[in-house]
Amino acid sequence: MPNWRDELNDAVKTKAERDAEEAARQKQRVQEALASATGALALAVEAMRFANERIAEKGQPVKLTENESGARIDLGSLSLALELDRETAVIKVSFLEGKPREFDFARDRHIAAADVEEYVGRRTVELVRNAQKAQPW
Repeated sequence: MPNWRDELNDAVKTKAERDAEEAARQKQRVQEALASATGALALAVEAMRFANERIAEKGQPVKLTENESGARIDLGSLSLALELDRETAVIKVSFLEGKPREFDFARDRHIAAADVEEYVGRRTVELVRNAQKAQPW
């Protein structure tokens, strides 16, 4: 429990000092969350590789592009993209033309890597179903 001296020191801090402390805490949260986000990214990319293999087995024009911060799978004119912002520990999943779904690992500590993998897997299933509606195979 802080004594009155500690409370006084805290009470007299300037806005700049408070902002600097909050920025340092945020940076620490992001660093801790980045490990979880990186693991989730790896699982999601693996899900996209699996989808790429299954679709390619059927002779469909599928293309998987990977880089260090994410991946993208294109099936005809449809696509699913995955991106990790290392500055904020946020994974963005862009499906078709919709608004990206964001997984903020620094703010929402309850997010599991399997949650991201499941979401990407479900969007991949929707991608394939939409592609088959456009051009059945």
